[in-house]
Amino acid sequence: MKRAAKEEAACTSCGLEDRFSPEYLKGAIVVLGILVIISAYMLGFQYGKLSAYGPGVQANSQPTAAAAPSTPPPPTVTKTATPEADLFIMSHCPYGLQMQKAFLQVQELLGSKANMQVKWVDYAMHGYSEVQDNVYEYCIQKDQPDTFVAYEKCFVEKLDYKTCAAQAGVDTAKVASCYAATDKEFGIQASWDDKSSWLSGRYPQFNIDKALNQQYGVQGSPTFVLNGQKVSVARSAEAVKEAVCNAFTSPPAACNTALNSNQEQPGQGPVGAGSAPSGTAAAGCGA
Repeated sequence: MKRAAKEEAACTSCGLEDRFSPEYLKGAIVVLGILVIISAYMLGFQYGKLSAYGPGVQANSQPTAAAAPSTPPPPTVTKTATPEADLFIMSHCPYGLQMQKAFLQVQELLGSKANMQVKWVDYAMHGYSEVQDNVYEYCIQKDQPDTFVAYEKCFVEKLDYKTCAAQAGVDTAKVASCYAATDKEFGIQASWDDKSSWLSGRYPQFNIDKALNQQYGVQGSPTFVLNGQKVSVARSAEAVKEAVCNAFTSPPAACNTALNSNQEQPGQGPVGAGSAPSGTAAAGCGA
C-alpha cells in the first residue's frame, strides 16, 4: 500500500511538471495570442458594420456621393450694347441641328435685342439636299426674317422645306427668286457640278459665307462666334442664353428668364427634347 501511494504521488507530480513545463507554457501563450487576434478582428468588423449602416456614424465615415459636374461658366468676350451671335452650320449636320435647337430658343427669347444669325460653313457634307436647304434658309433669313425662327423650329424636326415653309407662312415665290440670285452670285450649282473644286475631292464648296469662314477660322458645323470671337458653349438653350447675355454691356430683363439647361438631342427632332445634363460638347461635322 505504501508503495502504491508513493507511485501515485510520483505520477501526479510528474503530470503537473509536464503541464507547466516551458514548452507547454509557450504553446499556451501562442494559442492565447491567436484567440486575442481573432477576437479583435471580429470586434472591428462588427464596429465597421455599425459605423457604415447603423447609429453612431461618424461624420467622416459615411461614403460621399460624387460631386455633379459643374456647368462651365459663359465665355468671356468683349461686351457690346447689341451682341452679334453667329452660328455656322451645315443644315443637315446632326450636331449643327443640335446646336441650332438651343440657338433658336435664345433667338426667340431675345428677339431684336441681340443680332443672332445662322451662317453657313463653306462646304457641304450631306449631299445635294443640304446644299438646297442651306440656300432656302439663307433666303428666308435674309428676305423674310419674321418667319425665320418659326420655319427653323419646324425644319430641325422635319427637314422638309415645303412643309415648314407652309407652316411658317413663308412666301415661297420670294424664296425662289432669291435662290436664283444667290446661285448666280455665289456659284452654288457651278460648285456642285465642278467636282475638281470639291474639298478633299469629296465635299462641294458652299461660298455664301466663305469670307467669314476664313476670318474666324471656321472648320466645321457647328461653330459659334460671339462678338467676333469663336467660343465653345454647351448645346443647351440656357448655356447659349448665358453666353449671349454675358456679351451685353447692359443685359435686358429677358436674360433673367431661365431656359432648359439640358443639352438638345443631336440630329433631326423637336426643339427642347434633349435630356442630357448640360456640359461642353465637342462633336461636329468637319472634313
